[in-house]
Amino acid sequence: MGYQDRDYSRGRVGNGGMMLWLWYGSVPLFRIFGIDVRAHSMLLITITLGLLFGVGIGFGYQDRLSSMAALFTIVLLHEFGHCFACRWVGGSADEIVMHPLGGLALCAPPQRPLPTFITVAGGPAVNVLICVVTGIILFVMTGWLPASPFTYHPFPFFSHSAATLETIRFTYWVYEMSWSLLVFNLLPIFPLDGGQMLQAALWPRMGYYRSMKLTTEIGMFASVGGGAFALATGNFGLVILAGFGFYACYMMRQQLLANGAEGYDSQSYAVIPEAKLKPKKKSWIAERRERKSREAESAEATAVDQILEKVAQSGMHSLTSGEKKTLERASENQRKRDTARGRRY
Repeated sequence: MGYQDRDYSRGRVGNGGMMLWLWYGSVPLFRIFGIDVRAHSMLLITITLGLLFGVGIGFGYQDRLSSMAALFTIVLLHEFGHCFACRWVGGSADEIVMHPLGGLALCAPPQRPLPTFITVAGGPAVNVLICVVTGIILFVMTGWLPASPFTYHPFPFFSHSAATLETIRFTYWVYEMSWSLLVFNLLPIFPLDGGQMLQAALWPRMGYYRSMKLTTEIGMFASVGGGAFALATGNFGLVILAGFGFYACYMMRQQLLANGAEGYDSQSYAVIPEAKLKPKKKSWIAERRERKSREAESAEATAVDQILEKVAQSGMHSLTSGEKKTLERASENQRKRDTARGRRY
């Protein structure tokens, strides 16, 4: 999940009673590396239901507990990736809230495209690292690694002991879950990491407002496509997630339209000046055309200087018809150049 700030209660029930706390509340878990880790109240309910009805690599109580602990750890490490990346680029990050649908790292990177992109990419980078480590362990232990972790693969080995097989099974489950979370988070749907990385990549040339608006529109389209695919395959859990994604993108787009470009493309969200962007390499045809244009302008300027010097010495009546045409042509060319420069911005 993304690292954007959200409002939530820090364990207080308040005037709304228990139902309000269940929706917005959270409880502290621990503090490490200067980061407070909290659990959203709905996460406690989700864990309870998972332990009662099963989730993960097996059906026994121990399987459920170990699976949920592993999933919690994977998501938590993903959020720490956001926090450490944010601190590395000069931002601040001091809190993580674990939600039923993932985690939320409260980060404040510098409001520029590159620091924002690095902060967002820090989470998926952790998932890649987990997949590499567990994949190496699987290959060392079995000499085998599935081409795709998203389909069922019967283990092609039966000579290991029961304890070793259990280790292999659990390692494969961590490998599979980390890959699944990585692919899910990289979908171009805001506020998933993929949507935020897309917006940060578009930000330098389009500005914050236009890049965010385009990202939310792409996210709405991707959510509809993902929801249609989920319906066709009978995966109603993904249908619900696609609905949440569409709603988040739609609400963000409405907020952008309500605030207008002036509310975002200020000094804090400015477009990077063209001079700071890496220029595109020009073709030899364009370079030759520019060289010819510069040579023509230089020759024209020299001729105009000579004509003006003659006017200063002898007056306008001393000019020939050709010299007068040269002045008129130079004046017209200068007007065209001024007009062209005015249209470029």
